[in-house]
Amino acid sequence: MIGENIRIVDWGIEQWNNFYHAIFHRGKPKTAIIAIHADGVPIKIIQTGHGSRPDLKERFKESHRIKDVIKAIYNEEDVDTVYAVSYPAIRRIFAGFQNTVDFDANYIKQLFSLKDAVSCEIGDGICQYPAGPQWLTSLEYKTVKKIFAAAPDNTLVMLTIFSGQEVWTNWIIGIEGGTINLITTLDAMKPRINPMTDWRYEYHHITDRVKRQFGVKPLAFFMDRETFRDLIASNEKMRFFKDALSRRRIVSKALPLRYRILLVLQRVLWWLSGRKKE
Repeated sequence: MIGENIRIVDWGIEQWNNFYHAIFHRGKPKTAIIAIHADGVPIKIIQTGHGSRPDLKERFKESHRIKDVIKAIYNEEDVDTVYAVSYPAIRRIFAGFQNTVDFDANYIKQLFSLKDAVSCEIGDGICQYPAGPQWLTSLEYKTVKKIFAAAPDNTLVMLTIFSGQEVWTNWIIGIEGGTINLITTLDAMKPRINPMTDWRYEYHHITDRVKRQFGVKPLAFFMDRETFRDLIASNEKMRFFKDALSRRRIVSKALPLRYRILLVLQRVLWWLSGRKKE
């Protein structure tokens, strides 16, 4: 789903960094300790930002239940998560990937082959404390492919996240024939877009600029950092997305007129129900 001659236009490191933290950290960067072990005996223990932790390896050098080891490390060390990865699992992951990957397939499908090989080990060969949601394990390639295939040909999909009235991060993805052929951001706009007075009513300035730049009207979605954080954290993302649209926490110029009318009616009914309760 990523074309061989993809254009990557003017993306700066700040855009990457902001988007990455918005999805995975939603706050301060998380810290972790990873214990690589064989039959419960740690071979190597590594801490993010600190490197190898031989002191921890020595404390747990005798055989223990590995789930008790990572729980003990978590309770004693100031980290967000502790992972345990068995050495045989690493070998199985590489073997599973080599047996299933199609090197003639697109890059996204190859990454999903690796993801599937890793997913097979989660809960046994790979475990963590505290336990967290494993939404990535259930995400399938065919689902992602269907999403891209549903987009009209020669489409620009744009996501813009605001911090106050300034663009915090923005991504513009070009899709043609079900494949990504462009990745860029508003950094490509010259001159850059100025801060706004109220982005919920002035967002059309951004879509107009993007259309002038690329000759295609984008399917655009706008929201603030808090809404994006809540969307990523939600267990019912589609329900949250529709509710956020109806309450203008998310603003979109991509929706058909009929659907926008339904959202307006939903907002009116929500307002009337609140008035009745008063």
